[in-house]
Amino acid sequence: MKIFFYALCIVQLSLSQTDLLKDKFLHNLKEIVDNSDAVVGVAIKDLKSGEQVLINENEIFPQASSIKIHILAEVYRQAAEGKFKLSDIKQFPTPMRVGGSGILSMLGEKSVSMSIRDYCILMINLSDNSATNLLIDLVGMKNVNESLVKNGAPNTKLQRVMMDYQAAKEGRENISTPKDVLTILEKLYAGTLVNKQSCDDVLAIMKMGKGGSIKDGMPADVEIANKAGDVEGVRVDAGIVFLEGNPYIICVMTKMLLNESDGSKIIESISRETYNYLERKAHSNQYGRRIPK
Repeated sequence: MKIFFYALCIVQLSLSQTDLLKDKFLHNLKEIVDNSDAVVGVAIKDLKSGEQVLINENEIFPQASSIKIHILAEVYRQAAEGKFKLSDIKQFPTPMRVGGSGILSMLGEKSVSMSIRDYCILMINLSDNSATNLLIDLVGMKNVNESLVKNGAPNTKLQRVMMDYQAAKEGRENISTPKDVLTILEKLYAGTLVNKQSCDDVLAIMKMGKGGSIKDGMPADVEIANKAGDVEGVRVDAGIVFLEGNPYIICVMTKMLLNESDGSKIIESISRETYNYLERKAHSNQYGRRIPK
């Protein structure tokens, strides 16, 4: 009986220490969100324990370039169905040149031909808007949206091509919620968004170094597959962090920013708090002692 009581006390102590750390983490996140004069949404999932942290998770936010995650997924879905091969070579058409981020708009007319996968890399790694519009034309806006509904992200909508200011003025914005993006990224991590091989390659492209506010909130050597986005008054970033022993998903979205640089600071701060919390959970014993990696 004494042995059982002693064991129970150890379990309760372990839970108590974990709960105290979590309480501090949640308090710090709430403070960041409450002290912001913008609208902030957060969706975090510990992929080891299944624990979630959700703040304004169903609020709709403009996605800017983060919508490119879902275009990339649709390209791979259609390739897996045999509609085309990722190795197919396509010449870049002059009418699809648009400004903003990327490099294709600066290259010579009718001088660029590359594989569909290479356009995908430009879309994600350089956030190339011209490559993105080519891929939207390839897979179809309607198909992107139908796939999102089927995969449990009904509030995520691709409604315009990149750099279409008139469409944005008319209310045709590319939108999502923190919870929707978390759902898609979890399926991507599990290898079920398309198939395992396709999901692994999508993640490989998303891991290619490109920075972002989530990345700024953690050590440089921690691997992340993410895509950030920004337009006027909006900053978003979403990704999978491959923390050793405790991978997790983090989606942070901001809108109605008076000072756009504040959005990046908010995302970076939430990322730092999340990393510090989950890293300590992963590398401490039940009494709170740090265990060397």
